[in-house]
Parts: sequence; C-alpha cells; structure tokens
Amino acid sequence: MKRRKTFISVVCIILVVLMVLSITVMVIAPTAHAQTSAEIQDEIDELNGQRSAIQGRMDDIQAEIDSLDYEKANALEKKLMLDQKNQLAQEEIQVIDEQIAIIDGLIGNMQQDLEKARKEEEYQRQRWVTRLRAMEETSDVNYIEVLFEASSFSDLLTRLDLVGEVMEYDEDLEAEYVAARENVEALEAEAEVMFAQNEARRQEQEQKKAQLEADIASACQIIAQMETNIDEYNEVMDQEEATMAEVTALVVQKEKELKEAKAAEEAERLRKLAEQQAAMGGGSSPPAATLGGGGSAWMMWPSYTTVITSHYGMRTDPVSGKIYRLHAGCDIGASYGSSIYAAAAGTVILAGWNGGYGNCVMVNHGNGYTTLYGHMSRIAVSNGQAVAQGQVLGYVGSTGNSTGPHLHFEVRVSSTGATINPLSFTYY
Repeated sequence: MKRRKTFISVVCIILVVLMVLSITVMVIAPTAHAQTSAEIQDEIDELNGQRSAIQGRMDDIQAEIDSLDYEKANALEKKLMLDQKNQLAQEEIQVIDEQIAIIDGLIGNMQQDLEKARKEEEYQRQRWVTRLRAMEETSDVNYIEVLFEASSFSDLLTRLDLVGEVMEYDEDLEAEYVAARENVEALEAEAEVMFAQNEARRQEQEQKKAQLEADIASACQIIAQMETNIDEYNEVMDQEEATMAEVTALVVQKEKELKEAKAAEEAERLRKLAEQQAAMGGGSSPPAATLGGGGSAWMMWPSYTTVITSHYGMRTDPVSGKIYRLHAGCDIGASYGSSIYAAAAGTVILAGWNGGYGNCVMVNHGNGYTTLYGHMSRIAVSNGQAVAQGQVLGYVGSTGNSTGPHLHFEVRVSSTGATINPLSFTYY
C-alpha cells in the first residue's frame, strides 16, 4: 500500500512537469522563420515520444487499477463469505440462546426442587434432633429391664414388638435425614455444573460474535481503502488522459504543418527540377556532366537533404562494429518519414522486404543501371510499376540492419549487380 502511495505521488509530479513542458512547447513553438518539414518532423517525433511515455505511464496506472480491482473483488468475496458465516453464526447463536433459555428454565425448576429438598432436609433434621433430645432425656430407660418386667409371655412379645418399632423408627428417621441431606448435595452439585456450562456457552458465543464482527469491520476497512486508492489512480489517469489529449492536439497541429511544409518543399523541388531541366535543354535525361568519379550525372538526388552520413567505400560495419567491408552505397541523413524520390525514370523490379535492407525498392532504368533504396519505413510503389524521375517511391525509416532513420542509396550495374559510387551518377 505504501508503494502504491509513492507511485501515485511520483506520477503526479511527472504530470505537473509534463504539463508545464507541454505549455512551454505550445508557447515557444512559433518561430521567426518558416520551419522545414524535417524540423517539424523532429518536433512530431519528440511529441510522439512524449505520447509513448504517457501511454506507458497510463498502462502502468491501468495495471495498478486492474490489480486493485482484482484485490477488491477478492476482498468483497471474502467479506461475502464472512457475512454468510456471520449469518450462520447468528442463527447458531439464536439456537443456543433458545437452549440457554430452556436451561435457565430448568435451572429455575431445579432451584424450586432444591428449595423443597432443603426444606425437607430441615424437616428431617428437626425430627432427628427432636428424637435425639428425647433419647437423651430418657437415657436411663433400659430396654432389657422393660423386657424383664413383662407379666406374661404375650406381654413379652408385645414389649419386644414395641422395642423393635422404636429402634426401627429411629433408624428410619436417621435414614430419611441422611437421604434428604444427600439429595440437597446432589441437586446443588448438578445446579453448579449447569450454571458453569451455561456461562461457558454464553462466553463462547460472545467471543464468536466479537471475532466475526471484528473480521467484517476489517474487511470493510480494506475495501474502503482499496476504493480510495482506485479513486486516486483514476484521478491520476484522468490527468494523464488530459495531458495525452494536449500532446495529441499538438501532434495533429504539427502534422498539418508538416503536410503544408512538405507540399511547399515539393513544389519548390519541382520548380528547381524544371529549371535544371530547362537549363540542360528541356529533356527528361540531363546531358553528361563530369564529376569526381569520372561518370556522368543523369540521375537526380533521391532525398530533400544532401547530408551524407556514410559515403560509398570500405568501412567498419556500424551494426556489429567489427566487420570491415565495402559500403555499397551512400547513407543520406534524412528525417524519419520524409519522402524518397526516384533518381531516374524506370520500372520497379522489387518493392518489399530485402534482408538487411529492410523495406526496399529497386528500379531498373533500362540503360544498364539499377538503383536501390533501403531501410524504408513504408513503400509507396509496387512491383512492375513504371515510375517517373522524381516520383515518390516510399518514406525514410530504419528497417533492416539500421542504427537510425536514413536512406541507403545504391547504383548497380544491371547485368552483374556490381555497385558504383552513386555520386558518379547524380546531381544534387
């Protein structure tokens, strides 16, 4: 829970910084000079990077929300089980309360029986005490003398019966008293056991009720805390979505500006191309012009930029950093998504994936030469299609064996596949 609180705080700080940066970008975006499509594309790439970062945070937040929702569902299920358990416990308690009520009634009856037994014990005790006192007062009476004073045999028998009755009465009296006392003791012991059992049951049920109520209260507290955390995460998500909307609006604006800039640059490029062709006689293929490589410049430059990041010739492979081999073309440092133009008219003989070249287009110009354009982000032509000089073949990317966005441009001899330095055939 502490980790989640820290995460929310960090995200909120990032949001504030990002929103300030977004506002700063909107404020300083207008510049004194017209931006080129490459500059606008760089801004779009930066904004898309911000969008990716925002989306990453939104994914993290959503994962936290999903996790909390899952935990909340488990907590709710646990609470439901506790509620059901509590309901059963309440029913059990109700049954035990009824049993306790019955036991209370039995104890009440037992109290009455015990009171009667005590009265009976007291009655027998008084009888026994009275008899003992009487025997003490007549302790001088000798039962033998009583028998010898009989005047006849029948009188003797009568005296014997009387003496036996007296002795039997004394024994019965003692036995009745003892029985009454033992009955009282037994009833008292039974009542004490029932009282103890009843009290134990009461305490046990009270403990069960208290524990269940504590468990339910704890579950409710956990659920409430989770709902609070979910609300906080949703609030952060709303802020992220608002920031995403701002950045997306900027991207839409910049893409519109990019489209306009590209259209202007394309118009300027075509204007310059028309001027060059007019200066060379108006034909579709410029006349020969000697360059450093000793060839003739009849191809146009395939990109809006003339920045060459790696020339034709031997070099250490930039991907592996180990292999020293021929770099069969020249790498043009164009921005991601910028247009790639056909260096001369011809027919597309390859438009698709081509190993380390990634998305690749090859054009046969019909005069013994073929050009290759590699690492495209997207291809705009298809196999067998006829293309004109300056026609868009695709867009700069970094597919295949590439360390960053650029155009790999090659000139090949069609019959052998041997490569030639492109600068020997192009003007730019």
